[in-house]
Amino acid sequence: MPTSTNKTLYTNETLKQILDTVNELKSTQNKIIASINSCRKSNKTQEKKYVIIESKLDTLSNQLAEVISENKTLKAKIEQIEAKITTLETAAFPGTNVESVYSELMDRQSRACNIIFFNIQEFNSLPDQLTDTLTVDEILKSIDLQINPVSVRRLVLKVKRKLLSTTNFKNIRIASDRTTQQRQYFTKIVSQLKQRLSR
Repeated sequence: MPTSTNKTLYTNETLKQILDTVNELKSTQNKIIASINSCRKSNKTQEKKYVIIESKLDTLSNQLAEVISENKTLKAKIEQIEAKITTLETAAFPGTNVESVYSELMDRQSRACNIIFFNIQEFNSLPDQLTDTLTVDEILKSIDLQINPVSVRRLVLKVKRKLLSTTNFKNIRIASDRTTQQRQYFTKIVSQLKQRLSR
């Protein structure tokens, strides 16, 4: 039979173990509470950082939308300018390419040394070639140019209408010397004039 002392000792020891366990639980509970509080503080800090980041992302998103809008506007303006340039290029030189531009330049270069005088009086006393050469020499000397003409020819444009009254040559036309591009330009102008007159 257990003695009362043994019972008391057993009870005291059990109580001590229970008390130690309770103290241990309290300590663990305090640690858990401290950890939870730390997590809460950390969570609040993270929430503040998240709000700041979200605000910055909103600002960047707005700025990006503005840049995209400006980019679309600039792209549209560039397309308009390119269209205007193309229109001007085709209007100024319809159907031209590099080869035709070079050809035009060469043709104009070959004509660059030609001089055409208008309204020179015709003389009947000497042969036309000699009279015209002397007249051109005199004109050039009067403006202090010491140039010897290679060739002097009288153009018959003044009497070109007389061909209309002839039977054999009434379909022949005489015009001044023009480059291909000049002829195309004048054809275009004549066509536009006819259209305007027909309205």
